Amino acid sequence: MIDPAGDWVHSREEDHEGARVYRPLGHPLPPSRWRHRLELHPDGGYVDHRLGADDRSPQARGRWTVDGGLITLRPEDADTPARTLRVLAVEPGKLTMAG
Repeated sequence: MIDPAGDWVHSREEDHEGARVYRPLGHPLPPSRWRHRLELHPDGGYVDHRLGADDRSPQARGRWTVDGGLITLRPEDADTPARTLRVLAVEPGKLTMAG
């Protein structure tokens, strides 16, 4: 598997059959009110920009690991459970994960 580290933005227009497509920050995308953004830093840290109740983007921070085709996000906040994301494909300029 290619390293999924990067600053990824959800390209919902490209989603298909349960797959969520992400493009690098700065990739030209159509205008949208809000897009999920996931920063996977090469040092193992991450920032998850989620949509808040009032349209602000709260950030969850923590550590990420990859094992085979699974990315596990472990938040700094001990009260928040870890999340596992299934990677379907990592290509130059494109990250596809199970929806």
